[in-house]
Amino acid sequence: MAHRAALPALIVLVGSLSGGCQLLPSNAPRAEAPLPRRVSALGRIEPLGGISKVSVPSSLSNDRVREILVSEGQRVEPGQPLAILESFDSLKATAQKSQASIAVAERKLRSQEAVIRRYRAELTQAKAEARRAKELFDAGATSANRYEAKQAEAESSAAKLQEALADRETLQAELIESRAALAKDQAELAKTTIRAPYGGTIFKLVAHAGDKVGEGGLLEMGDSSRMGVIAEIYQSDLPEIRPNQAVTISADGFPGHSVRGRVSAISRQVSRQSVTSGESGDNVDRRVVEVKIALPPEAIAKASRVNYLQVNVVFDPLSPEQRQQRPSQP
Repeated sequence: MAHRAALPALIVLVGSLSGGCQLLPSNAPRAEAPLPRRVSALGRIEPLGGISKVSVPSSLSNDRVREILVSEGQRVEPGQPLAILESFDSLKATAQKSQASIAVAERKLRSQEAVIRRYRAELTQAKAEARRAKELFDAGATSANRYEAKQAEAESSAAKLQEALADRETLQAELIESRAALAKDQAELAKTTIRAPYGGTIFKLVAHAGDKVGEGGLLEMGDSSRMGVIAEIYQSDLPEIRPNQAVTISADGFPGHSVRGRVSAISRQVSRQSVTSGESGDNVDRRVVEVKIALPPEAIAKASRVNYLQVNVVFDPLSPEQRQQRPSQP
């Protein structure tokens, strides 16, 4: 009987030992959830549509700048003149000579048209007289010599008209050639006035009056209505970046000030790092991926005044929903 009474107590003890983690406190360390990771990077302010290098046509690559018509920070419209090259005057003179040649060719052609009209009238009259002479000759009312003379006059008038028509063709060809030369001269002249390829803002003047335009071009411009930040992310940090991810942007020259933005595009190309902190330990050979960051409307106008400014970018940790999205792969 004593053994039977002890059996329930033994079962309870074994059960308590096997489930001791629930009944007794444990000093074993527990696995902690990983802390949210914040990616930081360096970036630069510039138009999200990119910066255009405006240069001179290859046919005028040896030309020099006569005059710059815009200044840095100026807003320009599509087709607005930006600069004039030194060859403008000489090419303008060439175009004017071609224009004068056209005027001469047109006068000659008009004069030839008058000659043709006169010869047509003479031929009409000569043919009429030849017909009349034939009628009289057939009737025996005139001599053969007179009849033959009138026929010869008609044939001579026809030959003169044909020669005049041939001369007109030559003059027409000369006029066409002169007009083609003028069109070519005007096209070359137009190249000496460098115009804005689109509406935007002049960010940097590379060349000035008297300079020969080199590989750096004439100036740099972009669409300041779409200012943003180009952040350079280390390739190893790319899994922590997603479209529409929020970021905080600050600059060393503006302590205490920051702007919020969002990722608008992630490049698929790996390139060499171009933005560095300037410290001796920087690894300029690091491979990075460019991430475009859109700014709020109220910050775009200010950003257009500090183009190329180096900024610090801190990406917010990914939310669980964002982490479910597939990361970009360059």
